[in-house]
Amino acid sequence: MNGYVVTGASRGLGAALTAQLLRDGGRVVAVARDCSPLPAHPQLITLDADLADSSLLPLLLERALAALGDCDSLTLINNAGTVQPIAQVGAYPPGAAEQAIALNLTAPLLLCDAFVAHSAGHGGVRRVLNISSGAAANPYPGWSVYCASKAGVDHFTRTLAAEQQGAARPLLAVSLYPGVIDTGMQGEIRAADPAQFPHKPRFDALKADGQLTSPAAAAAAIVAYLHSAAFGSVPVLDIRQL
Repeated sequence: MNGYVVTGASRGLGAALTAQLLRDGGRVVAVARDCSPLPAHPQLITLDADLADSSLLPLLLERALAALGDCDSLTLINNAGTVQPIAQVGAYPPGAAEQAIALNLTAPLLLCDAFVAHSAGHGGVRRVLNISSGAAANPYPGWSVYCASKAGVDHFTRTLAAEQQGAARPLLAVSLYPGVIDTGMQGEIRAADPAQFPHKPRFDALKADGQLTSPAAAAAAIVAYLHSAAFGSVPVLDIRQL
């Protein structure tokens, strides 16, 4: 049986990934601030945690791996994130940038660090999938914190992949752009102040024209890639390029 740790698992893409992995016969530890929306499943373990609290993360990951037990492969999927604050530089709400950096960047780094350390003796395939965004490579006015944090995740993933090339049993690491998905985050974007986020009309049009990918469809494509022979060959990838 394959084992997975999925963060941000209670809604949106994270919930869809969790459902897809369970359908495929995996055992999943779902991590979110509140996992109660997830339906019960015999192979699902839930851990409620605030991923922005960095002090909790090493123990959280250790607990997650212990809960998975003996699995043929181990995968960490860092999916949790926030697009807030949607505000241009000079107009950040107090504390919002710090919260976003903690969730979008610090949490994936520390969870990966703990995953690499605590899974070192595992004899099967080990994977890290960091859910990133095209915003990592493209500047969007009003998304400076989001763009910067996702760019940091991308370069961290490149570095992790380079380090693992010399390992006896290399871990596979990928930072993936999943496309534009019809989740609550998109609702937040469409509710943004156009004065702070001038690209808002583009996202309004994507929704109106039915061009957003459903979470279930995105999850199916991501999981298929995760289990493919190509996973790990390129450290940063847009799934729409496959």
